[in-house]
Amino acid sequence: MQSLIDAPIKQGTKVFVRCDIDVPIENNVIRETYRLDNLLPTLKFIIEKGGIPLIAGHIGKPEGVFKEELSTKHLIPYFNEKIGESRYEILENLRFDSREEQNDTNFAKELASKADIYVNESFATSHREHTSIVGITRYLPSYVGFRFQKEIETLNKVTTNPDKPLIVIIGGIKLESKLPVIDKFIQKADYVLLNSILSANWSKEIPQNLVLSDNSSVESKDIDTKTIEKFKQIINSAKTILWAGPLGMYEKEEYITGTKEIANETVKLTQEKGVFSVIGGGDTIAAVDKLGILNKFSFVSTGGGAMLQYLAEDTLPGIKALES
Repeated sequence: MQSLIDAPIKQGTKVFVRCDIDVPIENNVIRETYRLDNLLPTLKFIIEKGGIPLIAGHIGKPEGVFKEELSTKHLIPYFNEKIGESRYEILENLRFDSREEQNDTNFAKELASKADIYVNESFATSHREHTSIVGITRYLPSYVGFRFQKEIETLNKVTTNPDKPLIVIIGGIKLESKLPVIDKFIQKADYVLLNSILSANWSKEIPQNLVLSDNSSVESKDIDTKTIEKFKQIINSAKTILWAGPLGMYEKEEYITGTKEIANETVKLTQEKGVFSVIGGGDTIAAVDKLGILNKFSFVSTGGGAMLQYLAEDTLPGIKALES
């Protein structure tokens, strides 16, 4: 992959930047800006070189129809404040056009015609074979953004040469999507810890380093006190912690305890013992942001499904497109 640092950007160069702008919006107000904040170094670099970034991406799942509440116009005040009015252009939600999710050739050509250079700065969407991730790269010189590069470098550190013991914590509710990464880390990690719902759905043999919740149940809304203490004891031995997925139904205050306790313990280990902690996924970010500790981990990956797929397969469709 070619890095943005090497892109031939000069005065007036139009740069199509596929951005991760899928942020929560309520009553036309952005609730949490973490993904947007991580775009700024790439966008500012392009502007400093004299280029004009065309910010492109999606918000939500509009399924090919216009939905006012998912319009990118709600992001304009943020970008005006952060990079300056009239220093960029922003395209409407790409998923308002059904061709975006079909990796459509004609749509790829339409998007490519708007710019001179393409930059992928959306790691979180790069497990999708969509037009703005894959198809467009056939028609423009293509580069990887700074944040995307950092995502790969950090996750490679966890998979190829982590400081051990390596403890992996997996939450969420869908075992099927997590299974490839669980299987991989059972081979690599010292311990893999599963929340209650994933534990209840685990039907294979239980290897020695796989730790299930004590209150395993498909109806569980959180891990119990006994599991919290068990998980804390295990992660206290860690030098590297990888965490994907909240441990309970964090949206409700009564079910955020497990996530809160393990998050606070991980932060404590990070700050006091120098443990390298990596967390990722939209729900994980939302949960720890709710707790007010998002910036206290070593690294927060913007990818959920993309992070899990990259950890399992060491590549993504978006990466392959940039390499071809």
